[in-house]
Amino acid sequence: MGSSASNVLIMDSFSKVITFYQMLALQWFSSKRKNTIHCETVIFITLNVCSITALFYWIYRNPLLVIFSDNDQGYVVDYAKFLVMVFTYYSLFVESGFQASILRQVWNELEQFQHILPRAGWAAQQRDHFVVVACFVCYMSWWEITYAYCVSKTIRCTNFTMAFWVLFLLLHLRQLQILLYTDLVSFCLKTLNAELLWTIELSKGASRYGGVRSDGQICGNLHTIMDAFARTEHLVELLNQAFGYSFTIIKLINHIYLLTDTYWIVRGFIKGSVFDSLYLECCISSKFICLMINLYSNERILSERVRTQALLHRLDLSWQLRCKRGWRMVEHFLLKLQSSPPFAMTAFSMLRMDYGVMMAVCV
Repeated sequence: MGSSASNVLIMDSFSKVITFYQMLALQWFSSKRKNTIHCETVIFITLNVCSITALFYWIYRNPLLVIFSDNDQGYVVDYAKFLVMVFTYYSLFVESGFQASILRQVWNELEQFQHILPRAGWAAQQRDHFVVVACFVCYMSWWEITYAYCVSKTIRCTNFTMAFWVLFLLLHLRQLQILLYTDLVSFCLKTLNAELLWTIELSKGASRYGGVRSDGQICGNLHTIMDAFARTEHLVELLNQAFGYSFTIIKLINHIYLLTDTYWIVRGFIKGSVFDSLYLECCISSKFICLMINLYSNERILSERVRTQALLHRLDLSWQLRCKRGWRMVEHFLLKLQSSPPFAMTAFSMLRMDYGVMMAVCV
């Protein structure tokens, strides 16, 4: 590769984003220590859980200040949303604790990948991720806060909107945490494909002017690429273990909230509050935008995986016919790509988290 990599460990490069999700109790380890959980993490977990539990308890003790009670249907819709959010928060919280060791393995694999295929640009991934997070939080907050204080006509509606803005923001930050890891897998595959492109150019030159030394270099590159691919494949497997439950909950809660919020939109249209209903639709858009961001990242993993297979076919055939070792390596790599499970993020292997999920939510 043309650029040299930094000697700084990858977890040090991503220390800020790890700390950010650690503060939200979504990541139960620190980039600065070897142990999975320590005092600082316990403090963040305790503060987070106590704050959200206090909010849940306040809603439970003061339902008339938050939950719609003018008719039975509206009360059931609002209370169902409250119960679903209670279950979602605590189940994702428990998942974060159980999967902390798996995420530690993910960072270890990323560090090994960095050693195998060093490349500048890892630090930029952290900056880009923070930009996405900041833009999304601003977008979501704008619609929710303006709806609460400029559109809502009752204190109850304002309280409900603000309470669920906080709760949904935590859920969406969980989705953006997953986005960080899927983007890193995509970056690994891009790095692998860049190295493969360089190897293709070497094979073209070796078919005309090369010899034993150039054949050894190309075979060495192929061995490195195959090792990097195996680690990337393991990364996808680890991420499916770490976030499979989250993907399942995300899909279910999008279905549930689409149904419940549709009740309020239709009710607003029937009562003549067209502007309020349209504004509520804009508030709901943040849920789908966050899901689409995740699905786009997952689709990039799939497209880079397909690109890897296409690039292998571009290795110079004349060089492969001359170098039998190279021929066998390319053949073995292609067979591995064809026989290996698809590079896809899944919800407990029940469904793939791709654009098809979005259509399932909309139908």
